[in-house]
Amino acid sequence: MLPSLPEKWVYGKKVPFQEGPSVEFKEVSVFSGLFKNKSLGSSGLPKYRETILGFLNGGQGYLMMGIKDDGTIVGVENMTDDMVDKFKLWVDGSFNNLVYKNGKPIDPSKISIKFHTFPVLNHSTESNVIVIEAVNKGPQMDIMTRSGTIVYRLNASNFKVCSEPVYRKRDVKGMIHSIQVQMQLVIDEKRKTIERLQEAHKESMAGQAKDTRLYIEKISQSLYEKYKMEAKESWCYKIMKWLL
Repeated sequence: MLPSLPEKWVYGKKVPFQEGPSVEFKEVSVFSGLFKNKSLGSSGLPKYRETILGFLNGGQGYLMMGIKDDGTIVGVENMTDDMVDKFKLWVDGSFNNLVYKNGKPIDPSKISIKFHTFPVLNHSTESNVIVIEAVNKGPQMDIMTRSGTIVYRLNASNFKVCSEPVYRKRDVKGMIHSIQVQMQLVIDEKRKTIERLQEAHKESMAGQAKDTRLYIEKISQSLYEKYKMEAKESWCYKIMKWLL
């Protein structure tokens, strides 16, 4: 059973419960930071999705942002409407990544992921506590990601169990298309290599034929000059020249 949320959230005070299988605290000081520096691994969104999945496999849970690990309320700043809408879209997008272990899609009538905000009082700047409430009215330990990862909660931590991945028809078509594209690229590259080798061989053979032809012509000319000289030295040539 989920703990009762405070009626008022006062800066520096502690919430009347601790982290556990159904509660996770996250100290997020600036809300827009959730969507920055993903390449550096600073974004907590992937871990948050795992926590939500762990709550669903346990029945229910609260993911609370703006709360320190010891339960102290600090709030989250810079909650613009655009960032809130972006985060809600990310929460809703979690459904697209989840399936039951038998491969069937999630039943929205049995699962809900709600987004709540509460203003923090007595804080020098405007801030809020964000609560993501995940509830699963269906079987527990029956939900996984499409990649085959099952997450469950033990005390205040997430644990993963790997299962067989589940692919949608369009995913399979996409993978087949990707493989076909890669294979075609390899075939095209091999064809170009063969064409380059054939062209180089043709040029080499043409060069060799030209050299052979020039060599034969040179020998023929040499033999002609030799026989011409010998003919001039013969008696027949001298007699014919005297008679003429």
